[in-house]
Amino acid sequence: MIYNKFFGFRGEPFGVTPDTKFLYMSKRHEDALAHLNFGISEDKGFIMLTGEVGAGKTTLVRYFLDNIGPDTHSSLIINPMVDPLELLKLINHDFGVACAGDSQKDHLEALNNFLLESFSRKERAVLVIDEAQGLSLECLEFIRLLSNLETSTKKLLQVILVGQPELTKIVSSEPLRQLDQRIAVRYHLDPMDLNDSIIYINHRLKIAGGGMLAFPVNGIKLIYRYSRGIPRLINLACDRTLLLSFSEGRVKIGADIIKKAIRELSAYQYKGETNFLKHAVIGAAIVIIIIAAYRNVSHEEHYLDKMSNILKGVRTEGEFFINDGIYMVSKKELSEAACVLNLMNIWEEKDIRGDMDISGEPEKRGYSVYRFGNDLDKALRLNMPCILYIKQDNLPVGKDERGLARCVVLRWVVGGDAMLIDPRDGKNILPIKTFKDTISEISVFYKNRYNNNDRISLLQQELTKLGLYNSPITGELGVKTKKALMKFQEIKGLEQTGTLDEETAIILSGNEGAPGLAPE
Repeated sequence: MIYNKFFGFRGEPFGVTPDTKFLYMSKRHEDALAHLNFGISEDKGFIMLTGEVGAGKTTLVRYFLDNIGPDTHSSLIINPMVDPLELLKLINHDFGVACAGDSQKDHLEALNNFLLESFSRKERAVLVIDEAQGLSLECLEFIRLLSNLETSTKKLLQVILVGQPELTKIVSSEPLRQLDQRIAVRYHLDPMDLNDSIIYINHRLKIAGGGMLAFPVNGIKLIYRYSRGIPRLINLACDRTLLLSFSEGRVKIGADIIKKAIRELSAYQYKGETNFLKHAVIGAAIVIIIIAAYRNVSHEEHYLDKMSNILKGVRTEGEFFINDGIYMVSKKELSEAACVLNLMNIWEEKDIRGDMDISGEPEKRGYSVYRFGNDLDKALRLNMPCILYIKQDNLPVGKDERGLARCVVLRWVVGGDAMLIDPRDGKNILPIKTFKDTISEISVFYKNRYNNNDRISLLQQELTKLGLYNSPITGELGVKTKKALMKFQEIKGLEQTGTLDEETAIILSGNEGAPGLAPE
């Protein structure tokens, strides 16, 4: 900058490029950085950072990547105006991934191999997309699908979406609700307050080597009023102030110079806004047309079209989609059947086929079906995958206006998080507290060893093995058998009924080889 030598600066103090050496860590920036570090360290999958234009998101993200550590690979996408294949090529280029072919399949396989190799070396991979509000819906959906690159225990790719406030509205729209549900960590970077703005300006002057140069507090208040605490606007105002002061040969910055700089910037801004307004009206009209066109297509048709055209490696079976071993549907009336099929798949049942009339299939295959209320803690004690029926607002419990159930399969639980398999949304990892109170009923499949005439004899034999019963095997539920059974129920945290109730039968059956709620 032409005034650097005049003021004795070593570098440009108020440039608009994201130079991390000038980063001022306000409390808001510290919180944002903490959210990024938490999301990556805890393998949360999707993280979203939003903020107004010029709030300092890009500088913060670059600082984050500069300090992320040698065991983490990173890809930073700064031009989101690409199609999915171009995006994939950019990601692979940043990661240093070579690819023999040029198709999407070739690049996806190369990326997956790279991520698996990194995982085997206990290394992480982070994808950061700046200005993510500029991504097409197709690219955003493609990024969601990239999150399906995973092992049985963790995501192989962590994704950070960085964008302006409208990014929140975009991802919460109906076509992207699956992506919205996967964003586990969110932070909105607010503008700085007046105190931080004062420190920010002095911080940048110090880093640039400004010596004794200072902006008067009453002048900084004018800058704050103009900029609303947005760093980029602060930089513009300070830069213009220094330029005007230099042109007048004044080393000392006065409030009058600051006022003049802001007046000039405001005049330019107003002229620009007249053209912007014209283009904004045209843009708004286009958006309205797009929304109207979208709403003329039913959700079912849109979902079906999206599933068949975007997802790769999907096969169909009747009216079901099967993607990565998960039965998925486009119609609500098939949701319960899909949940039954998904739960049977977890039990590794063979030769099952997608059929709406699947309700009696578990019993045919030797399963007992235990339905109980909404006690999720009981389901966790049983330690078995189960179907959760979800309440629907202002409607009969677990049913919609057509009497159709909404349900998901609880696949695993770790700490306070759970993986749910939704037949309309696929896999989701959510905090238990976010859905626990929405459950209306729970259904568990299990292999019941105690459903025949010898059930009491079998019970006595099992209690003998456990060292709880040392009397003859009589096949009768006498006092000693009841006492031993109640002791077993006490040990397992069950209600001490002294009867062979269904919950006790599930625990006693053992279900050797049965799937549990811990990730495999």
